[in-house]
Amino acid sequence: MDPIGRKRVEEYVRPMAVGLDGVTNYGDVRRAVSAAVLVAGDRPDVDPDLLFLLAVFSGQEKWVSRMGHRSRTELFLASEGVPHKTISTLFRSLTRFDTDPRTPEETIVHDAVRLDRLGAYGVARSLVEGYRERLDFLEMASEIEEAARVELRTPKAREIAEDRRRTMLEFASRLRVEYEEFETPLDQRPLADG
Repeated sequence: MDPIGRKRVEEYVRPMAVGLDGVTNYGDVRRAVSAAVLVAGDRPDVDPDLLFLLAVFSGQEKWVSRMGHRSRTELFLASEGVPHKTISTLFRSLTRFDTDPRTPEETIVHDAVRLDRLGAYGVARSLVEGYRERLDFLEMASEIEEAARVELRTPKAREIAEDRRRTMLEFASRLRVEYEEFETPLDQRPLADG
């Protein structure tokens, strides 16, 4: 797939990627593709076109699986010269990469999507999502800790994630400490001497 074809696929996905959840945006698509390329490195067992397509559509699996949207997407991809076999593999991969990745491309995108939710960026996303869900700060700290412990399947993703996980766990711990610091009511605090 040439750069112009990839650009057209990205433009096709752009309207789908604007999340109704108030958090997802088109930048998430670009980030998923970039993370997938980084995790894949120069692995010879990876089909770069399938990796690109799976990363681009990774947040859109519900939309493209709906009646009409799948066939429209298949026609669009075929018009861009994507082989029928690759299109079939893409749709099969979209149903399982998140929970049961079986191919190198699925495993890489599985990890790429999770990497994008780690580190300072992951903390920021968790806070925005927590605010939207009306979580209190302690609940947000728990969500951040849970996100930091997400399973990664490739050595490269685990390597990239190390510092990001630490950042998240330190933030969650610090959030708990600072939250609880002022939770003791004034009338129950010991008075300072002097």
